Amino acid sequence: MIPFAIGMTRLFVVENLANGVDKENTPRELWGCGPFNRGDSIFNISYGDGFDYDTETHLTEFFGFSNICANWDYTPARELTALYFPFFEYSLVIYLFLDFVSTFISYRRGELPKWFWILTQIFFPITVLLCIGFRMIFVCIAYESANQHTAGFLGLQVALIIVAVSNSSQILLTGQSYPSCCLGVKATAIIAIVYLVLNLSISSVKVYATSYIVRHGVGPDFYKIPVGSGIALGRIIDFIWMIMNAFLPAVIALVRFQNEDPFEVIIRVPIHIYRYRDGIVDDGNNTGDNELTRINTPSEIPSSFKYAEN
Repeated sequence: MIPFAIGMTRLFVVENLANGVDKENTPRELWGCGPFNRGDSIFNISYGDGFDYDTETHLTEFFGFSNICANWDYTPARELTALYFPFFEYSLVIYLFLDFVSTFISYRRGELPKWFWILTQIFFPITVLLCIGFRMIFVCIAYESANQHTAGFLGLQVALIIVAVSNSSQILLTGQSYPSCCLGVKATAIIAIVYLVLNLSISSVKVYATSYIVRHGVGPDFYKIPVGSGIALGRIIDFIWMIMNAFLPAVIALVRFQNEDPFEVIIRVPIHIYRYRDGIVDDGNNTGDNELTRINTPSEIPSSFKYAEN
């Protein structure tokens, strides 16, 4: 989703924002419509003026830096990405469901304690609702209400924390090892604990900052502190958070895929009982004396049936 959003923004948005409103052919009262309603901007931008996407977005003004979400903040990238977004959302929810089933199977095998299974049942619907709520980033526009827009992202952050804690705890409780990476039970446990501690540390800072934005509509002061060559501290925090919650989980998933037993999903249907009388299918409600023939396999279906296989 992110590469798609970046492509749409670079293709359709950047130039449009830079051009601003056509003031010669647009009534003055319409100059401040949409993203160009920035008469009080810290960048000294007047109503209808264009602005640079890389350095003067609304998120840069509110938070001190422009994060990945800026790629779907403006029309038409927002609408186009929203069309693609369900693929991401459904994939995430399907993963949560399959992870829930995996936990259930491990519990029934005696690999997980009862308290863990009880907590899983409590947090599973909460996590699903938080992930589904992320779609609100396309409903609540960032430059109109930064706090409402950010609320959906806050929910996703909390959901990812729950997933990280659940998966790491499951690895520790079941004593997993990954031979393909030369990781025994002890080494795997150490890595899981280190990852969980680091993830919870950066996620705590991220959740606090995001909660501050939801409450006040602007980023906390420490987000805007310049570090090194003028990069905002908030951008560094955001980058580390992305590594811990987007990049590393993909690597971990690959390792687990190569070493753990996969799911086998089997879909079956019951044997269908075909009834016919004089070449006409009987619906089961016949009360006559005519004998009905039971057919248990498709090969036995008489050719007189309208949709019989040849």
